[in-house]
Amino acid sequence: MAIIRPEQYVELYSELAEMMLEANNGDLPSEILLVTDANGDERYTEAAQDRFNDYCEDVESVLLANNIVGEQYLSENNVDRNLRLLVKATISAVEYNVLQVALDHMIEHQEGLKLYEIEIDPSDDVPCDDAQWDDICERLEAAKKLKALFS
Repeated sequence: MAIIRPEQYVELYSELAEMMLEANNGDLPSEILLVTDANGDERYTEAAQDRFNDYCEDVESVLLANNIVGEQYLSENNVDRNLRLLVKATISAVEYNVLQVALDHMIEHQEGLKLYEIEIDPSDDVPCDDAQWDDICERLEAAKKLKALFS
């Protein structure tokens, strides 16, 4: 595994993501991607920033799949982000979609159990504070956390 300094790693994935953003902008001028603030600073439009962030994750997944990581990857401060990148780098798009569907199904199932067992209106938000429903609520919260992590 190649571990590079954080600043080099950030520069590498940022440059590659920027190249992807510009290449996928088609024939549109680069001004479409940028806005100028009142003080003269240029920054990406909101849509361009979202695409850039997605490209950064894609590039980081490719780097990780090729055993190239930045030192910050190894820090515990980025555990959720690192796990998401690792999963995206090691499973196929189909497997990733299956994971999403499985998590959605688990959430629906646990919410259904909770609603069925305590016989309430499904439109009500049921708090997980009753000891009788601890197992259901624990599984539901775990599935929701995974869903948020991998979305």
